[in-house]
Parts: sequence; C-alpha cells; structure tokens
Amino acid sequence: MALNPDHLLTFARVARHGSLSAAAAELHLTQPAISSQLRLLTRAVGEPLFTRHRYGIALTATGQELLPHALAVARALEGAQRYVSDLRALTHGSLNIAASTTNAASILPGVLTHYHALHPGVSFRIRQGNTQEALEELRQGHAEVALIEGPPGPLDAGLSAQVFRQDELLLVAAPQHPLAHSAGPLDLTGLGLVWREAGSGTRVVAEQALRAAGVPTRTLLELTGTEAVKEAVISGLGAAFLSDLSVRRELRSGLLVRLPHPLPALRRDLRWVAPHEEQLSRAARTFLELLHAGGGPHTDSPPFLVSDKVTTTETT
Repeated sequence: MALNPDHLLTFARVARHGSLSAAAAELHLTQPAISSQLRLLTRAVGEPLFTRHRYGIALTATGQELLPHALAVARALEGAQRYVSDLRALTHGSLNIAASTTNAASILPGVLTHYHALHPGVSFRIRQGNTQEALEELRQGHAEVALIEGPPGPLDAGLSAQVFRQDELLLVAAPQHPLAHSAGPLDLTGLGLVWREAGSGTRVVAEQALRAAGVPTRTLLELTGTEAVKEAVISGLGAAFLSDLSVRRELRSGLLVRLPHPLPALRRDLRWVAPHEEQLSRAARTFLELLHAGGGPHTDSPPFLVSDKVTTTETT
C-alpha cells in the first residue's frame, strides 16, 4: 500500500502537538478525520506509529523513525507554498526579453527602471538584435516577449502581437551635408544613403516608402545597428533614415539635422509579440502592463545596450 503525502503531513502535525484534537484544529478537520488518516498511514507502514495515553499520544519507535521523513515532506510543502506566494507577489522571478535596436535603446531603459523600482527581486535577461532576430529568439524559446518595429508578418500558432507605441522615421544628416539647410522638401532622387542591415524594421519601412514613391536612391554603406549608422552619418558619409526615438539627443545637440523630404510621414508601430496571456508568466504580464502604461520616462533615455548585434544583458 503506497504512502499518502497528506497522511504524512497529518502525522507530522499530530506528532508536533502530541494531540489529535490540536492537530485537527490546526488543519481545520474533525478529530475522526484525523484518526482515519492515521489509521490508513499505520496500515500502509504495517507497524504501530503511536500509543494513546490520558494526555494525548506517544510515538512508537517506528513512529519516531518515520517522523523525520514526514517533517521533510511538511518542510518541502511549506517551501513550495512560500515560493509560489513570492512568485505571485513578484518578490523574485526572471524575465527573458528579445528587443529590436530601437526598443532596446529607447524604450526598455525607462520601462525596466520602473519595473525594478516596483519589483527589485525580478531579474532580466535582454537579447538585442534587429526585428527578425528578436522574433527568432522568441520562436526558439530564448525569450518570453519580443519587442519589434513594424508588422511581425505571419505569426506562429500560440503567439499574438499588439501595438504599444508609434515611432516616426526621420531623414537625418550631418550639419555639413550639402542638403542640410534646404528650405523645402528635397528631391531624393540619387541621394546617397547609409542603411541598417537587412532584417531591420527601420530599413523595411523606409525602403517601402521610397519604392511606393518611385524614388531611386544610392546605397553608400550598409552597417549593423543604429549606433554604427549614426556615427557614419555624423562623420559626414551620407544621410540615413533613423528612428525619431534614437536621434533626439543628436538633433538637440546639433550633431545631426533633419532633412525635409516629400515622402508621407514614415510612422511605424512598435509592437510586442508573446504567447497568449494564459501562457505568460506573472513577470511577463506585469512587464506588458507597464509597457502599455508608458513604463516611466523613456524620452532621451541613455542606451541600455551598447551593441546592436544579438547580445545578452542581465540585470538583477
């Protein structure tokens, strides 16, 4: 006959109190129910576990040898209950996030700072790349949430996406660029551009707008990541389409200037992609709530990750 864990837990309570009635009161059971459980445990063990006396019970030698095991079961259950309680309260936990460059540099710092202030026991593991790389990290199970730029394309079963903010792409150049002080919209035909790598949401949106307008441009250089593109443009190599969120400080400081262009406003949606809500951890659900609420200050935040390749950063 197999041992029943509930019967072991009851036995541990009775042994601690030395009384069936006291154990029954603690467990919110009737005394006959306690007696029934002890009888079943005794039958499963095959030896008497206690004797009764006028003041309560006394353990037999077999009962004394079984007691440490019953107490171990009780401690394990109590530990599991504490763990689950702490997890529900976000006293501790972890969250893996994959983020495209703009999201990692301009959105995550404010959101995670707010999150850490509310739940300092939760740690983060951030994987940064372009939009396609962030989605692949999610598909491979390396991240629970992916933050991307633009539409995600067909989603795997079990995943959903939602817009949490809009961003605008600006055409920027160094102040010494020949077109830097044009008064009106530019003729972009033949304009030399520095591009993000293939798979970048920024590049996809800008190229689609140029094709729709029938405007041919020249590719001067292709670089991986926003920071590399910004440095090339600041040095005077050419112009580039970059996120408004990523160039605000450079525009304010005069390192870059905005070039007027005839294209429609290049607005794009910033989205999160994640499993359906019932499959998300409490840490992930809380993160998404903060993301939609604004998550704290995000304008002109310092870069949270300095590399635009697929990298990993951990916070605790």
